[in-house]
Amino acid sequence: MMNRMNRSAVALGSVVAAAATVAAVAGPASAVPAPGSPEGAVTFSARDLGGCRAEFSIVNKTNVTTYTIDWRVDEEDGRTIAGIDFPVYRTGGMSSKANSPTWPDEVPANTVDNRTMVSDRDPVTATYIQDLKNPTGEFKPALPNPDAATHRVDYRIVLGPPGNNGQTPNEQPEWLGDRQWRTITVTGCAAAPDPGTGSVGGGSSSGSLGDLLGGLFG
Repeated sequence: MMNRMNRSAVALGSVVAAAATVAAVAGPASAVPAPGSPEGAVTFSARDLGGCRAEFSIVNKTNVTTYTIDWRVDEEDGRTIAGIDFPVYRTGGMSSKANSPTWPDEVPANTVDNRTMVSDRDPVTATYIQDLKNPTGEFKPALPNPDAATHRVDYRIVLGPPGNNGQTPNEQPEWLGDRQWRTITVTGCAAAPDPGTGSVGGGSSSGSLGDLLGGLFG
């Protein structure tokens, strides 16, 4: 009887430990990982800087420069782009950096017999700052809630090959986490009072029709 209880306790302990490990690796969607965490050949993170700005980072141990961050504000709608089978948001302009020679620009194509993609280099960090009221990139729609003091920002990696060996031991692409969103809250977005009247002005202009069309099709 005691041996059976001991075996059950050990088995239960193993299950709990395994569940804790999975939770630590996956984490809640709203968790904000530190740069370079969890460990991997390509890791990414974001943080609130205040003043309605967010900082995004990609830590890259590969020779690939096409890993790109996609992001959205307040769960806004994405775009449909030919040849891509999922919605795309404010992507563009925030891609990984790597030391030369980089793939695929300066080295031969990666094949099974000649793997030119590597994932064991010293890390190179690419850091980008986005002002939510004046964002950079190819797609710059107006803020969904321009007068809000804070905004929810979701971000993920959407481009780039899955890695030198295709899959990590848990059979997930090492660079994009199955395109799952991570989330931060960006603060300091409320409009400042007008010094002449004391009233609060609008949060963010919607921009001209030309600006919006240029963001969609530029």
